[in-house]
Amino acid sequence: MNVIGGLQSGQRFLADARARDLTLLSPADLASETAAVQALEREAAALKMALLAEANRQQAHKTTDAVDMTGFVAREAGVTRREAAQQVRLAERIEAAPRVKDALAKPGMSTQKAAIVTSALADLPADLTRDQRDRVEADLTEAAQVMSAEQLRRKSRRAIEVVDVDRADRIENDRLTRDENAQRRLSEFWIGRPDEETGLVPFGGKTDQLTADVLRAVIESKTAPRKRSEPHGSFTSVEKAGEAFAEVVRHLPREAYGNHGGVAATLVVTVDEATLRGETDRAGATEFGTPVSAGELRKLACDAAILPTVTNGKSQPLDIGRAQRLHTEAQRLALAQRDQGCAYPGCDRPPGWCEAHHAIPWSEGGPTNTETGVLLCAHHHRYVHNVGIPIRFTEAVPEFKIRGEWVQNRRYRPLPISA
Repeated sequence: MNVIGGLQSGQRFLADARARDLTLLSPADLASETAAVQALEREAAALKMALLAEANRQQAHKTTDAVDMTGFVAREAGVTRREAAQQVRLAERIEAAPRVKDALAKPGMSTQKAAIVTSALADLPADLTRDQRDRVEADLTEAAQVMSAEQLRRKSRRAIEVVDVDRADRIENDRLTRDENAQRRLSEFWIGRPDEETGLVPFGGKTDQLTADVLRAVIESKTAPRKRSEPHGSFTSVEKAGEAFAEVVRHLPREAYGNHGGVAATLVVTVDEATLRGETDRAGATEFGTPVSAGELRKLACDAAILPTVTNGKSQPLDIGRAQRLHTEAQRLALAQRDQGCAYPGCDRPPGWCEAHHAIPWSEGGPTNTETGVLLCAHHHRYVHNVGIPIRFTEAVPEFKIRGEWVQNRRYRPLPISA
C-alpha cells in the first residue's frame, strides 16, 4: 500500500472510531485511547512538517491553482494566511534542525515546542561554532521532551548556557533590564464610575510582571485551594479573587493578609548572593517563575513586600527534627526555593498552592525537616498518600516512583555559574 492509500485507510479507521458511543468506554479506556490519539497526532505532525518543508522547496503549489504555498496551506488547513505562513516557516526551521526533526514524534514533543526550540536556535549569537550550536540544539531538544512548554520557553531564553553560562547571564540580564524599563513606561491604571444598577465600579490596567507577581502572591493567599477546603457556596473563582482584592486594598499592612500556603502573603524572590553583593549580574526569579534583572533585585532586597531567598548564603536553622509535626515558615520557604512549587512530576502549581509533605511519614517517626520534606499541591498530596507513592531524594531533588521508574519534576533551573 502506498502512502496515500495508508493515510486514507487511517482516516477511515479514525472516522469509524469517532462514530462510536464514547460514553460506553471506561475511564481507563478513555485515558488509554486519548494517549494513543496523542501519539498518532505527533506522528502526523512530524510527517506534516516534513511534507511542508519539501513541498515548499519544490514549489508544489504550482501543480494546483494556489498562488503560493502559504495560500495552499491556508486553504487546505482552513487557517489564515498568517497562520499558514507560520506553519511553512516552522517546517523550514525544523528541516534545518535535524535533532528537533528526529524527536518531533517522540512522547512529550509537539510542534509548539519545536517552534520554541527552533526560534531559540535562530536567535543564537552569530559567532557560535557549529559544535556549540549542535550542543545547544541537543540540550533544548532533550529538554523539550520532559519540560512543559512554559518551562521550555524559560530555558530557551538562556539557550547558550549549555556552552557559556556567563554569557547567558549577561544576555538575559540585559534583556530583562530593557523589558522592565519598557513595562514601567507602559504601565497604566484606570477606574470608572459606579454602575447605576449594581453600584460596582469597573477598573483595570496593565503593570509590570514583578508587580503583578506581588499582587498575585497576596490574592492567592486568600484564594489558594487547601487540603481541607472551605465551603465555596455559589462563588466562582473569579468572584472569590474579586473579594480577595477588595480585602487587600482595605488592609494594606502586610500583617493583615491571609496565610499563603503556610507562609505570610509575601512574594518570594530567589537571588544569588553574589548578585546582591554586586559581584555579578545574574538574574533571579520570583516564585511564579518571572525572571528579574540584577539591578531590580538589589533595589527590592529591603522591600517589605519582597522576601529574598538567597542562595549560597547563610540561612535560618531548618531542621527541627521531631520537635513539631508541621513545617515552619522558614522550612517552607526553603522547600519553595528548592521545589519551586508542587514537586510531583508534571505539576505546575506554585508554592502558595502547596502543602509540606513528610516523605517519611510523621506517624512512622519521620522528622520535620527540609531533607525529607517536599512541597505537594492538595491534589497530589492526597494522591501520594492514597496510592502510596514512594519518594526518594537524589542530590536533594525529590523523585517519585511512578509505574516502576523514578522520575522528578523537570522544572527549568538555570545552570550554576561554575558550570
